[in-house]
Amino acid sequence: MSLSLKVGGSSPLVVSVDRSARSLRKALFHVVLVCFASTLPAAASAAQRVPLLPVPSGTHSVGTRYFFFVDSSRPDPTGRKGFGGRAIPVQMWYPAAAGADGPRAPYISRAAMLDAIVRQRYYGVDSTLLADWAGIVTHSRVRATVLPGKHPLVTLSAGLGVATANYTAIAEDLASHGYIVAGIDHPYEGVAVLPGDIIVTADDDTANSSDDAAVQRHQISSWATDISFVLDRLQHSRVDSGESSVAHAIDWSRVGAFGHSSGGLIAVQACEHDARLRACVNLDGGPADPQNNPIADFVNEGLRRPTLFLLEQPIYSDSDLARRHMTRAQFESGRGNFAALVDSLKRRARAPFYLGRIAGTGHFSFSDAPFVMPTTITRFGGRIIDGRRGLRIITVVLRTFFQQNFAMGDGARVTDLSTQFGELTFQVPSAGR
Repeated sequence: MSLSLKVGGSSPLVVSVDRSARSLRKALFHVVLVCFASTLPAAASAAQRVPLLPVPSGTHSVGTRYFFFVDSSRPDPTGRKGFGGRAIPVQMWYPAAAGADGPRAPYISRAAMLDAIVRQRYYGVDSTLLADWAGIVTHSRVRATVLPGKHPLVTLSAGLGVATANYTAIAEDLASHGYIVAGIDHPYEGVAVLPGDIIVTADDDTANSSDDAAVQRHQISSWATDISFVLDRLQHSRVDSGESSVAHAIDWSRVGAFGHSSGGLIAVQACEHDARLRACVNLDGGPADPQNNPIADFVNEGLRRPTLFLLEQPIYSDSDLARRHMTRAQFESGRGNFAALVDSLKRRARAPFYLGRIAGTGHFSFSDAPFVMPTTITRFGGRIIDGRRGLRIITVVLRTFFQQNFAMGDGARVTDLSTQFGELTFQVPSAGR
């Protein structure tokens, strides 16, 4: 007979084996030696290559569950009819009961999604590094029992074209401190997988490439409505529904929203129109110059909920800027345009508005990029903050801001954190009207 083994992704290794027990033992021993010798360097190299996510800093274990909601009152924006409406996948992270067990969740929940990410050369990241994401194991236990009691809820919206999984470190850290986090895959806003391994991305909706400000405002508004729909579904979940065990642990007096890049604009927009959201955070999202057809309604209408913009602050030398094909004057001009926008927001604000910056961060510092795709931050050089240090600042700022507006915690205010973190600066907040 023959024994066929596949070694390290190569062609099968075929060993002929006599039927005698002695020959069989010798042949198997030979195969084991060959396999061990062939795979040891590759296995060691792969193990060293697979990124590791930081351990959550809170005291609670973390659980996670996946849900698939359909808003039958709104059609799929591209005309897809297979799901009977607007399909919205949701991943929830939450504090788990003591002694929580069960398998730890993979970083990318479906192989089809990882395949799609690799094929599209996601944000220019090397395909080998992207393929290594298959080996990342998170710190969340799948379907772990929820920690008894009521917990604050914050929604999470990804940046345009970004997978919600790329915010796992932030979500897990918040959950370890007692928060329930609902990561919402807005239709055609990020990268999502639907039942049947159907992959949908931002590129699938041509409206996302439109330069028309009215079209962009419609997109932001539609995605913000997704947040309200998910809140409705969770708030009115049946006792026997799949999401009930998590939904019934939500404290509905303490609900907020945050997001990154375009997801930050979505979070703020939702805050303006859904009274259940008491506060919101925009992580490095820019809603355009107020004189240049702003793409978010709140720019002209004025902020009506406590809002924090937490922004990047790259530290570039002139040679770093040259790699971006920018002069120092062009770089400072961009900052000046954003300063004008901030001034406009502060003048119109009807609620406290805060602006913070973290020195040494780039746009993707507000995600898992420092750990799973660092080249998205370092490609233009500059002095970059240590990834774990940046994550700590971001998550402490988020928790403090939400605690401040949820009337929980020790009364600490987010602007006081600049004394704890030298990289963090705040402009004097507007008091609102």
